[in-house]
Amino acid sequence: MKTVELSAKWDPKPDFKIGSKDIDGKLTYLGSQVWRDPIVKVIEKEKPQIKPNEVLIRVKRCGIL
Repeated sequence: MKTVELSAKWDPKPDFKIGSKDIDGKLTYLGSQVWRDPIVKVIEKEKPQIKPNEVLIRVKRCGIL
């Protein structure tokens, strides 16, 4: 199945302070403050094995700005 993969460099702005819900180098709720040079790729991956309490959604159209 085709998937969209987004990757970027963790490079916080000088005045950015990590919050209690952030994970240094991995996760923040203020992405525009830390992520630089994003790269978007369309790649092929195997269909994931879903658990009984999960769903797999087929997306027909999507827009990325």
